Amino acid sequence: MAGQDHPTLKAATLLFVYFAAMAAGMVDLSLSAGYLASSGAGPLIGGVAALMAGLAFLAWSLWGLHRNSLVFPRLVLPALGAAAAIHVAVLAAGLLAPSRSLDISHLAALGVTLMALAGAGWLRRHPKTNGGGTHGQPRTGRLLAAAFGAAVVVASVATPGLAASMAGQHAVPHGEHGQAPTKGVTPGLNPGHHH
Repeated sequence: MAGQDHPTLKAATLLFVYFAAMAAGMVDLSLSAGYLASSGAGPLIGGVAALMAGLAFLAWSLWGLHRNSLVFPRLVLPALGAAAAIHVAVLAAGLLAPSRSLDISHLAALGVTLMALAGAGWLRRHPKTNGGGTHGQPRTGRLLAAAFGAAVVVASVATPGLAASMAGQHAVPHGEHGQAPTKGVTPGLNPGHHH
C-alpha cells in the first residue's frame, strides 16, 4: 500500500515546493517595494536584492510547475539555503537594533523559503518513485487534497508577511473596495485601519 502512494507523494511535494517558492517570491517582492521606497544606499541594495530574489523565485516555480519536475536540482538547495540565511541575518540584525522590532515579512519569507528547502531536499533524496495508481500516475483525488492542504499551509505563513509589508499596509481595506474615497483621505491610506 505504501508503494502506491509514492507518485502522489512526489507530485504533492513538488506542488508544495513550488507553492512555497511562489509565496517566497511574492513576499520578497513586497519587501523590495518597502526597501526601494526608503532612502539610502542600504535599503536600495536590499531592495534590488529582494527584487531579484522575488523574480527568481517566481520564475523558478512557474518553470518547475510547467515542467512538472524539480528544475536545477543541484543548484536549488544552496540557493534556497542562501536565501534563508539572508533572512536570518536580517532578522538577527533587526533584533540587535534598538529601534527595530522583529520584521514579520522577513519571518514569513524565511518560513516559506524553509518549506521550499525542506520539500526540495526530500525530492532530491527521492528522485525516482515507482508504483502508484493506474500506470504509476498520481491519484487525482489525493493530489487535489494535497494541493489544497499545501496552499492553505503556505498561505497561512505568507499572508501575514504580505500584510505586514509596506504594500500590505497601504492596501485598500477589504470592505472599502469600490467605495468613493472620503474627502481628504486617499483610498488604502486610512491611518486608522490596517490589515
